[in-house]
Amino acid sequence: MKQILRLSLVAMLLSGCSKESSKPAITDNSKPVITIIAPAKSSHYDVGDPLCFIGDVIDGSTIKHVKLELYNSQDPAKPILSYYFPGTGRSMYIEQKAIIPATLNGTCVLHFEATDYYDNKAVATMAFSAN
Repeated sequence: MKQILRLSLVAMLLSGCSKESSKPAITDNSKPVITIIAPAKSSHYDVGDPLCFIGDVIDGSTIKHVKLELYNSQDPAKPILSYYFPGTGRSMYIEQKAIIPATLNGTCVLHFEATDYYDNKAVATMAFSAN
């Protein structure tokens, strides 16, 4: 009886040590879909004006995260404003309020980026002016 118990215990332990991946077997190659709602294209803002970034992100799987960055077109390597939103499901409504900083002058580029669970990345950009 003890030998049967030992064999059962060993079998249970070995069956729990699988080398299979924990990721789902289904893969997704579709990028999330981003819709920028605001600011309106070709808008103009002055330093100190309130600005509201609004957008929708939809994906067939789960959204991992969304990044929202604002650049001066003269220096696209360094964002002036940057926001990060962890994923909350298959769709997200993003609304972020900000004040136009004095360092933002001329043509501005809003960079909206979404990445899903399978690391498919979508990017949407829009330009507007500020001074």
